[in-house]
Amino acid sequence: MAARERRKKTRLPVVFIGPGLLVLAVLALVPTLFAIGISLQDRELGQADSGWVWFANYIQLFSDRRFINSVGVSLTWEVVTVSATMVLAVLLGVLLFQCTTARWRNVLCMLFIVPVLLPRVSAAFVWKFAFHPLFGLLTYPYKAITGEPLDLLANPHTALLTVAFVDVWQWGLFFAVIVLKLLETLPPQPFEAARMDHAKTWEVYTYVALPMLKAPLISLTFVKMVESLRAFDLIYVMTRGGPGISTETLDMYAFSQGFIESGRISYASSMAVLMMVASTVAFTYIWKWTR
Repeated sequence: MAARERRKKTRLPVVFIGPGLLVLAVLALVPTLFAIGISLQDRELGQADSGWVWFANYIQLFSDRRFINSVGVSLTWEVVTVSATMVLAVLLGVLLFQCTTARWRNVLCMLFIVPVLLPRVSAAFVWKFAFHPLFGLLTYPYKAITGEPLDLLANPHTALLTVAFVDVWQWGLFFAVIVLKLLETLPPQPFEAARMDHAKTWEVYTYVALPMLKAPLISLTFVKMVESLRAFDLIYVMTRGGPGISTETLDMYAFSQGFIESGRISYASSMAVLMMVASTVAFTYIWKWTR
């Protein structure tokens, strides 16, 4: 009887979790295997015939200057958006925790959550109009003072940073609320002990509070890293990869090759597979290193 009850208890989680995991596995594995199969062919849109070229698409990628540029843009985008978001979130979270009352915290938290609730495309259109060189709210003062328009999205040196600003605005404020709530869960005793030892305010948070929040901050960083890989819609609406190819990320270049310019879906699939493998390896390595 005891053995039967143990078997029932061990089978019960499988009964509830198994079907959901099976559906997720099918939804994840079938498109992945299909993309890998297409990447080994020479299939193009509008053509019924296709043959196996095996790794020819992957070899061609490393001699494609536009592909190498898109990899560099993607890495720059990842580093800038993730680091800026986490720095802004920590600074704002600490500032709210240190300098505001509970009532003002609630009001500011409600305001900080609003940007992340906006659809990405809507936020992109709003900020694109705000950066308009002639009528934009943010660029008009420069035009009024100098008499010359300021087109940040048309400058190869500022376009990517301008779009990154919108991404940090949308996620940095939301993460600041999370950091604030994490600080509110910490026990007050370590803070009081540090202040009794005449520790300065920045020392209290640098050496006491933030080390206690190491695990959740690392988790937030990984969430932002994954989210930054999904910035296709934001960049596409604001710059469409321009000016030139200065803001063309890897997923945008794959979309362009597969559906806009040449219809080379096998070539585009090889980029997607390579991006998936590189992201999985990088995230696994970073996760083990941080642990």
